[in-house]
Amino acid sequence: MISYAAYKLIHILGIMFLLLSLGAYLILSMNKSEKGKKLAAITHGISVLIILVAGFGLLARLGYLSVDPWPIWVWLKVIIWLILTLIIILIKRMPELIPALWFLIPILGGLAAYFAIYKVSF
Repeated sequence: MISYAAYKLIHILGIMFLLLSLGAYLILSMNKSEKGKKLAAITHGISVLIILVAGFGLLARLGYLSVDPWPIWVWLKVIIWLILTLIIILIKRMPELIPALWFLIPILGGLAAYFAIYKVSF
């Protein structure tokens, strides 16, 4: 059985790699460089999987997987991570959004952290 602390560490590492990959993809797209984009995209995909698995492991350890319905903060985090998963498509197809995404991506990450730390409910 994986401990809560191990799931948390894996989850945070996944988040770090996700933000790293999105930053790299943004910069490479700004510079119109194809070199390195494949590595950034692969890192993005793997990090999303790691975040998902570790995140649900954390929810299980906290006893939230058996709660119906899930608390609002869980849904908000899922929505944010879904946006951060799909945002790579926006970077590729709408490069004019890159300057805005440069600031939006860390804000979304910060919001996800805020919701998890404070278990926000409305």
